[in-house]
Amino acid sequence: MLEQLRALIERHCTTLSVELEAVRTCLERLDEPDIAASEVIAEAIGLAHKIKGSSGSIGYPEISAAAALLEHYLRSLESLGEELGPVQRRQISAHFDGLERLIARISPEASTLYNAQFPQGAMGGRR
Repeated sequence: MLEQLRALIERHCTTLSVELEAVRTCLERLDEPDIAASEVIAEAIGLAHKIKGSSGSIGYPEISAAAALLEHYLRSLESLGEELGPVQRRQISAHFDGLERLIARISPEASTLYNAQFPQGAMGGRR
């Protein structure tokens, strides 16, 4: 059981890099002319939310918290409509950069579940 969990954790580490790039690509679209910022923000919220949930579930609470901060900040911008000023853009970048730094240092062993102990008989009696 522990080997399966570790394989899942390792896959998550790989997937996080891909998901982070998706957030980056999404946020870079905010700089494009004639782009609907509200649509880009909504997409970025969904991507950050996914990272928050999956990371929290697989034992990376710091990454989950950083993704939650990005998600929360982006949600606060939804009410602004299409106008994002330099302050908002810097804050988005700062939140993204914090998440990126954490993901850059990720390792399977850093997961709180990597060395999980399962009680005997757990998981439907499988051993």
